[in-house]
Amino acid sequence: MRFDRLVILHGWGSDLPRWRPLVSKLESTVKVVLPHLPEDKIRHTADFADWLNQQTKTLSPFVLVGHSFGGQIAIDFTARHPERVAKLILIGSAGVRRLNLKALILLPFAKILRFLPTLFKQFFYRLIGETDYLKASPVMKETMKLILPEDQQDNMRKIDVSTLILWGKQDRYTPLRDGRLTHQLIKNSVLAEFNAKHSLPFSHPAKVAQKILWFIK
Repeated sequence: MRFDRLVILHGWGSDLPRWRPLVSKLESTVKVVLPHLPEDKIRHTADFADWLNQQTKTLSPFVLVGHSFGGQIAIDFTARHPERVAKLILIGSAGVRRLNLKALILLPFAKILRFLPTLFKQFFYRLIGETDYLKASPVMKETMKLILPEDQQDNMRKIDVSTLILWGKQDRYTPLRDGRLTHQLIKNSVLAEFNAKHSLPFSHPAKVAQKILWFIK
């Protein structure tokens, strides 16, 4: 399938200028679109995918890249609109939901957090791996509450678009086991592992760009 655009979906609270080093390495080969995810109202993952469909309706099939929560949107979008996606690239993608023992112990205390000082809130969310919650706007906090429990494994099984999966071995927010499971569930996929954390596209832009350009050539 031919394409002339590469669309990147960022994660929670992503600072768009952080993408500049990676984008600059891609732009010599392909036109890059980096939209800012809307924060005007509370949305589910499918609502963000609908928003993306509207934003890109004038584009021919494109390469879709998703990092973190952006990957979760990309999975949902590709499962429902495979004809719109020439190739899919997931970087440390969200979408695999496991309620681990730590979360089961801590979540019953979540309702009392609004009565505690910020320092205690930071400690709690750091323990369950949701520090992004503290940085989010009020609307996005409510959105996160809706989206965090949503699992994309069924959608992963539906995808047969050629897919590249990039993952940091030291990723604590979306652990490597999630990347390997994503690779197992998406039939036509390739997994590349890096000595990196969740910030893979920002800490290793040259290596990520090299993999992307190899994949889309």
